[in-house]
Amino acid sequence: MPREPAPVLATVEPMGETVAHFDWGRTALGPLSRWPASLRIAVDMMHLSPFPCAVVWGSALSVVHNDAYRALRAAAPNTLGSAFDALWWDIWPEVGPWVFKALEGRSSFVEDPPLRIVKGEGAEPLWCAFGYAPLHDELGGVAGFLHTVIETTASVEAHSHWREQALVFERQLARHEAEREQIWQLSRDAVMTVTPDLTLQAVSHTWQRILGWAEEQVLARPVLELIHPADRAEVQVAVSGLLEYGSTGQIETRLRHRDGHYHWFRWTARFDGSMLTAVGRDITEDRAEAARQSEALMRKNQHMEVVGQLAGGMGHEFNNLLSGIGGSLELLQRRLQQGRLERVEDYVEVARDSVQRAMALTHRLLTFSRHQPTAPKPLDFNLQLRLSEPLLMRALGAEMRLRWQLDVTPWVVSLDVTQLENALVNLCANAREACLERGTVTIRTVNQRLTSCFPDEDGLPPGDYVALHVEDDGHGMAAADIARAFEPFFTTKPIGRGAGLGLSMVYGFVGQSGGYAWIESVGERGTTVSMLFPRCHDPLPEPPKPVPRPQRMACGERLLLVDDELNLRAVMREYLADRGFDVTDVGDANAALERFRHDGPFDLVITDIGLPGGFSGRQVAKAMRMQLPLQKILFITGYANQPVEAEFLEQPGIALMNKPFPLAALADEALRMLDG
Repeated sequence: MPREPAPVLATVEPMGETVAHFDWGRTALGPLSRWPASLRIAVDMMHLSPFPCAVVWGSALSVVHNDAYRALRAAAPNTLGSAFDALWWDIWPEVGPWVFKALEGRSSFVEDPPLRIVKGEGAEPLWCAFGYAPLHDELGGVAGFLHTVIETTASVEAHSHWREQALVFERQLARHEAEREQIWQLSRDAVMTVTPDLTLQAVSHTWQRILGWAEEQVLARPVLELIHPADRAEVQVAVSGLLEYGSTGQIETRLRHRDGHYHWFRWTARFDGSMLTAVGRDITEDRAEAARQSEALMRKNQHMEVVGQLAGGMGHEFNNLLSGIGGSLELLQRRLQQGRLERVEDYVEVARDSVQRAMALTHRLLTFSRHQPTAPKPLDFNLQLRLSEPLLMRALGAEMRLRWQLDVTPWVVSLDVTQLENALVNLCANAREACLERGTVTIRTVNQRLTSCFPDEDGLPPGDYVALHVEDDGHGMAAADIARAFEPFFTTKPIGRGAGLGLSMVYGFVGQSGGYAWIESVGERGTTVSMLFPRCHDPLPEPPKPVPRPQRMACGERLLLVDDELNLRAVMREYLADRGFDVTDVGDANAALERFRHDGPFDLVITDIGLPGGFSGRQVAKAMRMQLPLQKILFITGYANQPVEAEFLEQPGIALMNKPFPLAALADEALRMLDG
């Protein structure tokens, strides 16, 4: 005898464990926590099905299924979250038309002819009937469909039984779907209905929770009273379009909380002929995060504006250095052609000195341009300021003078070097503009002992401090401008000439360092920015002592060298070969992978990060490590706009060197890695 149909359950069970623990953030449906109530209820109902069943949702036709449904596609590696048309690609011509009918709101149960399903290699094929039932969202629109699969290879009696169960289940789903009030109350979004004249008729529990109003406080009240005055005109225009066309695009407006502040919502609305239904997502935090990112971007732009000024100065300096290098090489070539060897060593030394100065400047500019976390350390203040002089001269320009008046023995301070240089470069850039690019900047340091709080009871406590004063002889500042100078985004410059963040960054750095900053200025007599830093009693770290290392020779170890700069690659190849390596060199990623596959194995791969053709050095390294997990990789880079992930660099057998570097250092690092 056929079994009786399974009883209709009165409650909705939780979603299956597999669905609950799946990473939906990687799919078109997005994180589970953001699913609308209508989708969650449909998935809960789907898991009650005693036969293979799936919810297909959204424009991407994303699939959420039960365990029985998964068994029908055993050959597919991933089924949860996949697209329905991709999952059933082999029978899509047969099922596609029925899917489109379901998305138009029409139910179908297709059993004649049944469809032949191949579950996997070696498995017996099944003959099945497919059912399609439309699923609706909170606004009544078709958002997807329920897909049911019934095997028809069994007896006619069993087939009738399962068909009856399918119909019972679809009727049960239809009843739950019809209970729009339940979906309304379960929705994580704010929902409200209003009349065409914008009088509130109903609000959901989520709406009340977000805005703090009880329903009886807002019913029959004009919704415009709760909308921010600046947004009311946009709302009225959107409602006019909604009444005329029946639907409208998304709009963002602010609604007043009971306490008086406002929440931002992104609204979608629909008009059914008598009432407007609006569903809104609270985006207050999203907009706040966007504002924070915008501020960070403006700070970065301010930083890069200063870097741009530095670049101009450094271009001048590099021209001088390159002239020295080129002239030395020209004389060296001339003497060799003449067979004269006198002073050859002098020419080489001039070129090497210019190269070392250029390398130092490049490293300092790259360090300055990187965004790094604060890392204070005890400093010899005078020494550090002197080391920063080339950077400051680049910021000041060729026609500005820099004078030093440094305390003979300043106390030790604990500061972040990069942020200190950042502050000084910003101050020098401001001084350059104040002096119209022709003037003098004086940097003074002095030990200072405070016997009382400075500048008032809420300021610095008594104690020992080191004062740093940056003084220019420019046009000075007005008292009103001084009062606001440290405010973020305040600037007296014309539009497009700065974001007004330079002095606020200086103020923030000094405050983070436990100090205090202030400005003094007299009209047409210059400006002085003063900073007090607390004395640090920790001992200065011992400077590293260079240990001369003999140039150890390699023993024929095989290297694959990848760099698109032909001249540099040729020089590196020749030097590494002189040091005893067997070097194979290529100029791009594809050639590197080809050599790696056919000419390997290689003891070490040395690759630039920035390679032509859209395939970076780090991608090359990852591809190589997929073939050979322990392959040793040495990255070399001048500037990495696609930096290597920190966790990748921390893996054994991975290292990074920043260009420019001495060729001897490259060979020594290669030997060190091979010894490791």
